[in-house]
Amino acid sequence: MKNIILIIAAMFSLNVLAQEGTETKKTEPEDTTRFKVGGLEFIIIDHGDEVDTVLAEGQDIGKDVKVDKDKKKKVDDNLTYWSGFEFGPSILFDKNGGNNIVSPYLELDPAQSFAYSLNLFEKRIPFGTDHVGLVTGLGFTQARYGFKDSYTLTANSDSTWGVLDTTRAFNKNQLRATYLNVPLLLQFNTSKYDSKNFHVAVGVIGGVRINSKTIQKFDVIGKEAKNKEKGIYNLNPFQASATARVGYNDIGLFMNYNLLSLFESGTAEEVYPLTMGISLHF
Repeated sequence: MKNIILIIAAMFSLNVLAQEGTETKKTEPEDTTRFKVGGLEFIIIDHGDEVDTVLAEGQDIGKDVKVDKDKKKKVDDNLTYWSGFEFGPSILFDKNGGNNIVSPYLELDPAQSFAYSLNLFEKRIPFGTDHVGLVTGLGFTQARYGFKDSYTLTANSDSTWGVLDTTRAFNKNQLRATYLNVPLLLQFNTSKYDSKNFHVAVGVIGGVRINSKTIQKFDVIGKEAKNKEKGIYNLNPFQASATARVGYNDIGLFMNYNLLSLFESGTAEEVYPLTMGISLHF
């Protein structure tokens, strides 16, 4: 009730002031007057023939409009979920989609076998709506395959195999491969607001290998030694992974299954990596 009385009193005062200053206002094409009553702010805009009165609660109307426009633009830009960081464990499947891998040197240690990705660039092409679109971008993945037993990966021009080391027990024995990736994803959004959006994407991630090496760590006289050997090891120069992704806002889950064998055809047993994990988007 007190606020209502204050508003009525303020409006009455304004009316008196407007009548007293009629001659001055007519000489100016437009004038703006602001004053506060308690927590309320009155904005009076004089257009010459008519007067607009705007009531705001302790805020600047002009700034409010600007913030809303900036917020809308930010929301639209954030409806793409490729750029960010991904991490997850990896396993290998045989050519029949099972886990019956014959080659003992390809038996993985789960604790040492994983992949992580840093996706830097993204682009969304909406299909006339924020709810469906095509997503592409650019990123890097390093896949690490840790071997369970003390096998040293060896290769020549047409074959890859493992040699069992009976003199050393490896603390770490990994094959590492780094890829440059480009995705092509069909993405669905449930909301046009990033903070409320549940999103799903399916598609293919194409990649080209840019580096590969093996890392072995072992103890020698109480100290840890390391062997690092760069090599191709007849790894497939390309990868094409079927991917499925789901998330809410900037946190998601992903699954990547490589449609191409890890090694080039005929050089080693056909094995196909599967990686599942969490993604954090920015």
